[in-house]
Amino acid sequence: MRQQWVALIGPEFEENLSLRYLASALARVGFRSEILPFNQGSQLPGLVERITRAPEPPVLVGISMAFQWRAPDMLALAVALREGGYSGHITFGGHFATFASKEVLRDFPEVDSICRQEAEETLVELVQRVASGQAFGDMLGLAVRDAQGVPGINPLRNAPELATLAWPDRRGEPAECFGHRIAPLVSTRGCYANCTFCCIAAWHEQVLPGKRYRERPLEDVADEMASLHHERGIDIFVFHDDNFFLPSGAKNAERLNRLADLLEARKVRHFATVVKARPTDVQERVFPVLVERLHCIRCYVGIETDADQGLKTLQRWAKPKHNWEAMERVERLGLYTCFNVLLFDPDTTIESLEDNLEFMEAHAHHPFNFGRTELYAGTPLLHRMQKEGRARGDWLQWDYSLHDAQVERVFALTSTVFHERNFAPDALANTLMSTRFDVEVVRRFHPEQLLPGWLDEGKALCSALGTGSVRAMREIIARVREEAPPSGDPNFSRELAERLRAEEAGLRVRARALAARLAQAVPQGLPLTEIGDRVATPLQRARAEVSL
Repeated sequence: MRQQWVALIGPEFEENLSLRYLASALARVGFRSEILPFNQGSQLPGLVERITRAPEPPVLVGISMAFQWRAPDMLALAVALREGGYSGHITFGGHFATFASKEVLRDFPEVDSICRQEAEETLVELVQRVASGQAFGDMLGLAVRDAQGVPGINPLRNAPELATLAWPDRRGEPAECFGHRIAPLVSTRGCYANCTFCCIAAWHEQVLPGKRYRERPLEDVADEMASLHHERGIDIFVFHDDNFFLPSGAKNAERLNRLADLLEARKVRHFATVVKARPTDVQERVFPVLVERLHCIRCYVGIETDADQGLKTLQRWAKPKHNWEAMERVERLGLYTCFNVLLFDPDTTIESLEDNLEFMEAHAHHPFNFGRTELYAGTPLLHRMQKEGRARGDWLQWDYSLHDAQVERVFALTSTVFHERNFAPDALANTLMSTRFDVEVVRRFHPEQLLPGWLDEGKALCSALGTGSVRAMREIIARVREEAPPSGDPNFSRELAERLRAEEAGLRVRARALAARLAQAVPQGLPLTEIGDRVATPLQRARAEVSL
């Protein structure tokens, strides 16, 4: 008898840690799994064929629905699997699936269950029951239908102890940059903040009164890093923690020094790290340790907004002074930093737009992107908009109008003019984040090959794009403030977009030239497009649900 297997489906732009932790948990109890990437809708037919035409169909198909914007694709896959003849168990999991459990089960009979919250233990028990023909309706952590077909939500189980979890499955070749292999990992799980717009914070809040934030033992983290370094040749460690830093600066310094000591003892010395931080995390006693001992080469700083109004609406911990201080500190350390700005939110004013543009202009040499705060399932902001009668749409996608009519007009013009620059598949804002990462990898691992002008050119490219974006935004605001006739907006948008596309074309030429010089200096380097797809874009997409 062949070993029963499980299909785990989700995005795999880089190693998907959520699927890979599940794969390891299943392997512990004797179930083989296959991780099937589903990065875009065009892959759906191939996935259906892989499952329905397998010599032995999987005992269970698990589909990751973490991101709300990918929900239609994931639900379409479940429907297509049934139409293709798959009769096994289909379960969903992830952030959005957890929040929309009842709606999914109500509207999609193709789905049998939802694994809510962290699912290592839930999925293992579900697979065991399904494989042995046992009932599963009473399982903790599961959303299921009752005997009458009514969707219901069972109580959550306690979150797993992180020290007991098997390390994520690392099958397949890792991404790499200039011959240096890259691996994502986490040292914590959870979030201790309460930002109104963030589905991640809302998701972790569901576990209360349990722990909504947990740390892995540092020895376990160091052991995993050492194993990856010595056995898989990993040089670049990308920490995907929602909160890599603790709320206490003193504890952060102690924790980072301790991790550096543990890595040194395990002979992990020539490496680099990538992390995310809140502005309030960027402290004088902490970040020198991060840069000097953990060799951080990139830090995403979650600015989100520099306007007092925006900070209040989004319920951010930081104040404008913290944002500016954070950027000044990383500048002094020479640390490559990028950020996003939620330029528009339900309460945005013209004045708060100008506050954010001032911040963006002052720090334009750090790559950034900007967009609107979206309404995500489970968040306090969505609840507020529904209560005020301002949310429109349904559980799959909510929309809203901005409170200020002038700001709504600015947003409409911005969406037209900046889509290609900020959000297209080859958006230059994202490409330049990749270019800067390339420079930092060479700077860390091949300093003798890096000419001083290359770092300056990387910064200049970002500065040119950033200041150009700010300049265009100010043109849009000026038009709206002057109350120019809306009938002329299409022509205005077209002309401004043409100017931005011409600006972007020139910057692309320079970026490609810089990439070529880097690749020539380090012969094993990957082409710029591959580096952008495999390194920077996944890091941005990891925050897409809450930042863009």
